[in-house]
Amino acid sequence: MKTNAIKDLIKRKKRIHNLLLSFRNYLRIIYNTKTRSRFFWNLKKGDNRLSLDYPLNSTSIVFDVGAYKGNFTEKINSKFKCNIYAFEPIEEYSDYLNKKFLNYKNVVIYNFGLFDDNKEMMLSNIGGSSSIYNRAEGNLINKVKMRSFQNFIQENSIKKIDLLYMNIEGSEYKLLNHIIETGFIENINHLQVQFHNFVSNSKTLRNLLRKELKKTHECVFNFPFIWERWDKKV
Repeated sequence: MKTNAIKDLIKRKKRIHNLLLSFRNYLRIIYNTKTRSRFFWNLKKGDNRLSLDYPLNSTSIVFDVGAYKGNFTEKINSKFKCNIYAFEPIEEYSDYLNKKFLNYKNVVIYNFGLFDDNKEMMLSNIGGSSSIYNRAEGNLINKVKMRSFQNFIQENSIKKIDLLYMNIEGSEYKLLNHIIETGFIENINHLQVQFHNFVSNSKTLRNLLRKELKKTHECVFNFPFIWERWDKKV
């Protein structure tokens, strides 16, 4: 009898523990902006549905900025066979992409990042979260090349971009501001950007950029600090 009572007590404690964990996760969804956004993004199957729901075709130009291991490039290419420019500054992942898309003539890999100027920068290497802002102790630090967005499009005679897909771990604030200031934002039909909240004053910076984007584009979906889409006004 005593053994059964102990077992019942352990079971009750486990149930209470699980209930508390569920309640904690519920509170995170309610009160944490990014957690809430991630929850609803996953609920909408964002990575496999919303991110691919664009009016593209085989002649479309797509920029995948922060390509990492090419998951988005692979999906968008599989659906549209469009012309893809994939930018990945860390050599390890750039080499991986070159092998992965070796037989795809419509996919071009660039071993540098796009930024507001030509420069070399120190970048933490923590997989898909590699960043100039996130240099936690123990992370491998890479010196990488950055190219001016404006210089790149001029040198390659790019007049418009049908889809600019941007996930660059905090550098989006400077790059997007650069694109707006140069006026090229008016030549981008669709923009999908992930803003990151670990950057100082991220909420203010994001709000300022959204205010500028509203002058030329309309927000189609908005999952704060996860993904948002902007389409050029007709």
